[in-house]
Amino acid sequence: MSHSENPAPVHTRAAFLKLLSRRAAVAGGAFAGGLATDAVWARLVRGVRLEREQYPTAVVGGWRIHHNVVGYLLLIAGVLWRPLLLIPAGLGMIVGHRRRDRLWWFLERVE
Repeated sequence: MSHSENPAPVHTRAAFLKLLSRRAAVAGGAFAGGLATDAVWARLVRGVRLEREQYPTAVVGGWRIHHNVVGYLLLIAGVLWRPLLLIPAGLGMIVGHRRRDRLWWFLERVE
């Protein structure tokens, strides 16, 4: 082996598990942050108990854009930058919206 070739670092099992647990905590925290962001956003728009039936919506060309579009944008951004944070946060927003409104997608046809 020449001096210019560096062997790949070898980690112990304990070091690997520590790294894995840190990354799982970051991803889990980001997912929880996405759920929380979704819940706060919905309550800001629809009221604390989600009681409002008439509330501001974004309608463009006959399509209502739901706030979980931000979750999908985070997924796309996570592919390009900071996937450990942005992908779980985006999934948290999408799952939160699905649990509350029973809607996965972010577009809805309106008349």
